[in-house]
Amino acid sequence: MLDWLACALVKAASALLCRLPPGAAVWLGEQLGLLACWLQPKRTAIGLSNLRAAFDGQLSPVQARRLIHACYQQLGAGIVEMLRLPAIDRSYLDRYVTFDGLRHFNQAVASGRPVILLTGHYGNWELSSIVAALLGYPIVALARAQERLPRLYRLLVSYRESKGCTVVHKGGAMKRLIAALGQGRPIGIVGDQASRQGVFVDFFGRPALFATGPFELAYEKGAVILPAFIHRVRGPFHRLVVEPPIRFPREQPRAAAVRQGIERFAAALAAHIREDPGQWLWMHKRWKHTPARRVLVLSDGKLGHLKQSLAVVDAFRDRHPDLRAEVIEVRYRHPLARAVALLWAWWMPRGLGAARCLQWALHPETAAALLTRYADCIVSCGASPAPVNLLWADENRAHAIAIMNPAPLPLGRFTLVIVPRHDRLRRRPNVVETAGALVTRLPEEALRAAGERLQAHPRFRDAHARPGHPAIAVFIGGDSAHYEISAAFAESLIRQVLAACDGAGGSCLVTTSRRTSPAVERVLAERLNQSPRCRLLLLASRDPLDGTMEGLMGAADVAVVTGESISMVSEVCASGRRVVVIEPARRGSAAATLTKHQRFLQGLVRDGYARMAPLPELGLAIQRALSEPPSGKRLETLERVREAVARLLP
Repeated sequence: MLDWLACALVKAASALLCRLPPGAAVWLGEQLGLLACWLQPKRTAIGLSNLRAAFDGQLSPVQARRLIHACYQQLGAGIVEMLRLPAIDRSYLDRYVTFDGLRHFNQAVASGRPVILLTGHYGNWELSSIVAALLGYPIVALARAQERLPRLYRLLVSYRESKGCTVVHKGGAMKRLIAALGQGRPIGIVGDQASRQGVFVDFFGRPALFATGPFELAYEKGAVILPAFIHRVRGPFHRLVVEPPIRFPREQPRAAAVRQGIERFAAALAAHIREDPGQWLWMHKRWKHTPARRVLVLSDGKLGHLKQSLAVVDAFRDRHPDLRAEVIEVRYRHPLARAVALLWAWWMPRGLGAARCLQWALHPETAAALLTRYADCIVSCGASPAPVNLLWADENRAHAIAIMNPAPLPLGRFTLVIVPRHDRLRRRPNVVETAGALVTRLPEEALRAAGERLQAHPRFRDAHARPGHPAIAVFIGGDSAHYEISAAFAESLIRQVLAACDGAGGSCLVTTSRRTSPAVERVLAERLNQSPRCRLLLLASRDPLDGTMEGLMGAADVAVVTGESISMVSEVCASGRRVVVIEPARRGSAAATLTKHQRFLQGLVRDGYARMAPLPELGLAIQRALSEPPSGKRLETLERVREAVARLLP
């Protein structure tokens, strides 16, 4: 009944549209297309994502949405013109269609070789086959049969065939296509979509799958492929462009010839799309099976958080070596803007108004960098960038990956949440627990090489660097919500380290973090700048620290680290060095309760990754560590993460 009713409505609509002037009918189709844009939010989102992927970094949200509107308008106008086919004749063609490169078609036909017209879902592609038929070259067109409303589909096919075209359908179409080529009839194929079968070639900077069938057929039958694309100039006016022929020399191997032909067609199609992007059908999942993946990392400006996000990127690269990653630092206009973004991500339906909210909430530089980018996955660490992660992932139909508890945002809104075990979150299918902060574990050779590079630092001193004498790396953090690192604490720590160096005849290498207070850095400078036992002192407020942590661990036999930073302790424990952790003084209520930091540190001690020592016994703990053989035990935090991300991007 539905099929019969649809068929009756289409017949009535066709009769009405045929009585309207072409310009008015096309305008009506464009308005119906805009309506469809709003009624198909899922397809619209796919189109916006494809646009951002193809023109990465070039289109603002307003420009991308404008192009999608144009795409829907073009689609609506094309449907109306399909229903007006009974009124389209040669005189219509002479008035509304101009030609560019028609000589290529005439020459191909005159050559006597079989001709394959290959187009894409560009402009009113259905009209291109009608144009050829009205010019006196009835085309055999390949189409996909629609089974949901067969009566309606047969009606539409009859409109096309009434102009001289012959429509054959996928499945048993190959024999009819071969027969048509043998009879000298051109065949028409839409060749810009493919399922899981085909060849990957570059298309807008990413590998895209193209079907090989038309090119293999041309190679086998000695046919000429003519890429042809129809542009809507305005209203009912069109321009049909026929590109130079693609030929297939028989002396060339089949596989090479087919790939070369696909590459030429893809390049021609891309050139036409760039000329007018609003005329291509962006709502199809064109890059669904591409091996090229993109990950966007949202940073809150904290180096430890960024390192954890980049560790997830490394986990992706285990499966996708060519994966592209980009880091964008998230900055809000003001605290209220951050609160609005948080509420919007928590309360609004997925994707609704995401781009507009971010445009308002983010600092202009962040908005300009983020809102033109496409990603398959978005990774963030910490609470600050989490709302931006959710909003932009919804807009891109991307996977949202949060590292650390993103509360108060619901865990279920994220594709994957990666948290340390000591956070004790409720188990959920999308939650992955790790032993500590995420760390990319470097092989021993890489650590040693980083240690050797560090020796070229201008502040590096060779005093007491004799072979066989131990080196102690010291990592000092800063104040946190639960811990305080005072100048007195730093003074006592350095005194213990220097005493251990004296006792073992070794030396130390010391660095601070961005959280280290100026008072602590002054104490370190006063005690270590003139000490013969200190080979290197790098202060975060004064010195660049890129590669410092890896270099210190590569040069050290024992690592001493303050315990307030889970990420810093995790990174040191992943090095395979003998590790001594010093817990700073706890603040307020944290002194009376077991904090997550303490649970984390106790777990490391229990599992043999580190030892803890009270500050007065630090020197003795270092000496004991130096006297023991290295265990080589390394903290592994990425194993379960690799398994989880492999399921996201198979």
